[in-house]
Amino acid sequence: MAGSEGITLGNAAYALRRFSLREFFETSKKMGLHAVEVHYGWLVDEARNAIPVDYTAQDVEDVKRLAAETGVTVAALASGTVVELEGEKATPRTQEIKKAIDLADALDARVVRVFTEHDFTHSQHYVLPAESVTEKLYGTLSAAFNEVGSYAHEKNVNLAIENHGGSSATGAGLKKLLDMVPYQEVGVTYDAANYAASGSDPYEALLAIGDRVRYTHWKDVSRTDGKIEYQAFGEGIIDWPPIISYLLESFNGVWSIEYELKVEAGLDRLIDGTRRGVENLLGVVRGCRRS
Repeated sequence: MAGSEGITLGNAAYALRRFSLREFFETSKKMGLHAVEVHYGWLVDEARNAIPVDYTAQDVEDVKRLAAETGVTVAALASGTVVELEGEKATPRTQEIKKAIDLADALDARVVRVFTEHDFTHSQHYVLPAESVTEKLYGTLSAAFNEVGSYAHEKNVNLAIENHGGSSATGAGLKKLLDMVPYQEVGVTYDAANYAASGSDPYEALLAIGDRVRYTHWKDVSRTDGKIEYQAFGEGIIDWPPIISYLLESFNGVWSIEYELKVEAGLDRLIDGTRRGVENLLGVVRGCRRS
């Protein structure tokens, strides 16, 4: 919702992944989150709010029509990984990412959220351990991201790498990759909670990659007996004012609420958690603007 404390609020796709695209759009509009992120090419066996991998021109028109009918804008696609891993074997998936870029361009969604690498011998929630991030992997990643970065540049679409372990687990690790990719269309999806969950300091990470933030996810984390769990924004342990203050000065993209529950939940619970996140985020924004 543009105009909410001067920021554009959005709704990430993950929370309502078990609901249809229509339900996702209608629920987002109901909560005032007009800029939606839609799944494409990821969680294909789990997400019902997704565009088919083998989408047609008619599918694109149907999504446009549904968005107009429900009063939302498709602002971003939540897509897949740029490099596929199978043990030590690394295979670029650049053609799939280019297809996601084409879809984003057709929908006038200027952001495609991607992951750096993923090992598909594990679940799609798997996080690559630090010891598996090698110089050889960085070489494969930089070549692949330069290829898709060039294509994104031609299409005026931003690729926004979500920090999701592996080479993106820390701000320094992600900056190392970005320094190898001159295309400014290759940037990041800044997710402070993912940094906190991986043991990194979210604010220090932001300082490392702040000039390449193209999209954002907003949730929180709690830590109980050493166990990390995601929470609604503002209901965890992250120190938000320094992060929010930084981004208010440097970022003018979409601030997408991501109420991330791994378990199945009813719509009412998801709406309640998302709304709490919105209220808490806007409260911190107001506080930062006053200070």
